[in-house]
Amino acid sequence: MFNLLVSYGQTAWETDQLMRMDAARFGEYSGSESEGITAGSPTTLKSLEEIDTLLMYEEHSKSVHADVVRYGRLYGIKKVGKALAFGFDEKGRLTRAVVEEFAGRLGINAWEFNRTHLAVKDGGIPQAMLAKVTPSFDVVFSFAGENRQYVRDVAQYLRRKKVSIFYDEDEQVHLWGKDLAEHFALLYGRSGRYCVMFISKEYVARNWTTLERRAALSRALKERGEYILPARFDDTEVPGILPTLGYISLADKAPAQLGRLILEKLRGPFGR
Repeated sequence: MFNLLVSYGQTAWETDQLMRMDAARFGEYSGSESEGITAGSPTTLKSLEEIDTLLMYEEHSKSVHADVVRYGRLYGIKKVGKALAFGFDEKGRLTRAVVEEFAGRLGINAWEFNRTHLAVKDGGIPQAMLAKVTPSFDVVFSFAGENRQYVRDVAQYLRRKKVSIFYDEDEQVHLWGKDLAEHFALLYGRSGRYCVMFISKEYVARNWTTLERRAALSRALKERGEYILPARFDDTEVPGILPTLGYISLADKAPAQLGRLILEKLRGPFGR
C-alpha cells in the first residue's frame, strides 16, 4: 500500500510543522487493502505511518510548488477536531510529470489530480518510479573544485550534527550513470531547504557551477523566499546575485564556524 495526499492549498505541504487535511476527505479513491482503516480509529491510522506516501497539489493549484511531488513517510497522524494532523518525513521529490507517467500502475485516475483527498492505494510504488526520486536535503552545496577542502570540512561538521547535506563526494554511487545536467538542475532547483553558495573567482568561471547557480536562482526567483545563502571567499561579482543579498564572509571563519551558522539557520529563530 501507499498513501496519496492531494491538496489545492497553495502552501499545504510547505512546512516542517504539523500538516492538516479535512478528515472528511479521508479514504476517497482508496483501494480494497485500506478496508478497516478509518479516520476515527487511532490504531488503524497508525498503520499509515508504515507505508510510502506521496504529497502533491491539485493540477490547477496556484501554488508555486504545484509541479513538486514529495515522497516520504507520515508520522504522528491523529484526528484533531474535523481534521487529520500529521508530520511528514520527506525523503525525496518527483515532478508531477513522473506521477502522471505512472498513474495507471499506481491506480490513480484522472479525477484525483483535481480533488483534495487522502487515498490509501493498493500495491506499492514501482521501483522504476522510485529510481526517478531526487533525494531531499537540509542543505545543498554549490562550490568550485578549488575550494573543496574547506567545503569538505564544513560537510564533515554538519554530518556529525546529523544534518542532511548534498556534497558530491558523498553521492558518487547515486550519481553514477545519471544525466548530471538534468539531475543537478532538479537538485539545485528543488531538493534543499537552503543552497549554500561558496563564492570565489573560480566559482563564476566553471560550467557546472553556472548550471547549479542558474537552477538555484530560478527557484529563488519563483519562491521569493530565503533559499540561496552566499558564503564568500572573495568579492567576486556573481551574475544574478544582487549585491544587497546578505552573505557570510569566509575570510575570518573556520569551516566549523560556518557549520555552526548553517546549523543556526536550519533551526530558525525559535530554535526548532
